[in-house]
Amino acid sequence: MRRKPDQIYRKILGEIEKALESHPNYADLHHQLGLLFIAQGDRRKAESHFIKALRINPNYQEATFNLGCLYLEMGRGTEAEKIFLAELKKSPKGGHLHHLLGMVYLKRGRKREALSQMRKAIQCCPYYVDFYKKNGFWKEGRLDPGVKAEEFLKRFPQNYHSAQLHHFVGIYLAQKGRPTQAVQELKKAAKWNPDQFLFHANLGAVYYFQGSYSKAIQEYQKALKINPLYGMGYAHLSYLYGLIGQTRKALWNMKKAVSLNPNYADLHYNLSLLYSDRKQYEKAISELKKALHINPQYILARVNLGVLYEEQKKYPLAKKEYKKVLQINPDDEHVRKRLERIS
Repeated sequence: MRRKPDQIYRKILGEIEKALESHPNYADLHHQLGLLFIAQGDRRKAESHFIKALRINPNYQEATFNLGCLYLEMGRGTEAEKIFLAELKKSPKGGHLHHLLGMVYLKRGRKREALSQMRKAIQCCPYYVDFYKKNGFWKEGRLDPGVKAEEFLKRFPQNYHSAQLHHFVGIYLAQKGRPTQAVQELKKAAKWNPDQFLFHANLGAVYYFQGSYSKAIQEYQKALKINPLYGMGYAHLSYLYGLIGQTRKALWNMKKAVSLNPNYADLHYNLSLLYSDRKQYEKAISELKKALHINPQYILARVNLGVLYEEQKKYPLAKKEYKKVLQINPDDEHVRKRLERIS
């Protein structure tokens, strides 16, 4: 995956190398350097930094995937197989791992084992059906890699790394306050690998902060089509629909987010706000109680619960919540005044 020198990538490479001098044990920095060295065609340096990242953090999945694909690109299939098999022992239901191992076996001419892994990938992540159809692995309703698949396999490691590189650079530029360039990089990542839900989700996030709400919604919808279990994707869609006044869709998506992430206090709190807007106060109170069960120090949730009780003239219950707020934050004058008024 050798590319022409690019000023942005050279600048980022220099910044990360400088950061690494101060923080030599940051796994993320080694992983990022690995991607940048692949782009420059220096596979040995890339391998070295991926290995360093994994020594620092043995559970760093992105570094693991990239090292495995690098070995595949270098013709070191045995080492790639070893990496992905080890990861599958940790995560036997990892659809992405089954898919990667299937690609390794196909590269090595072990078609039967490849098809077995690809079937497991589909069982774990049904969206791989569409992926395999698009790339020539599917014929007459079943997995059967043909000529088109062989062409795909030649490009697979390079495409994988290109997508990862553009994704990393896009996130980096977004964090540096350069959203326009970030969007360009993230769109390239999604183009190289349109079946990676996180690329679409992060592109949606940049659009969101740009105020391009309709584009953000489209990207989150793509992410959720690929991974319907991505709970925070539904939460972000809810925020976006709320911003454009589509409260029914906002409520549906937040309920879905809560069902997938029932232990996130913030999601219960946001669901309570949506119920309150629709004057469904009992449901709103129920969600606030759930948020406070998860995090008893959640001041906003406790204040809102007190306000709802007060509006329903349940003054003893409101007093109880306001007093708890003041125990946590004695300087909250707004709550103190509300308590004095109903006392």
